[in-house]
Amino acid sequence: MRLVDEYITLYGLVILVSGLLLIVIGVQEIEAYYVVYLIEFLVAMELVMSFRRSLGRSLRPIVLVFLLGLAYIVVQQVLQVLG
Repeated sequence: MRLVDEYITLYGLVILVSGLLLIVIGVQEIEAYYVVYLIEFLVAMELVMSFRRSLGRSLRPIVLVFLLGLAYIVVQQVLQVLG
């Protein structure tokens, strides 16, 4: 199995387990799920980049989209607190 296939399989399994764990704990905020999935993605990407740098370069646009989504969530939360 190629490294990319193993990465996708492992990442999917981690998302499934963490999602089920958040459900069991009783988390209902979508922001919590987003942040947990973002952290998992960044950690998995760093682990894979130690083996293949080209994969890390190709995943940079995805990281940018994830971080823009995180910035949107932070701005929404700040506006909710201030409003």
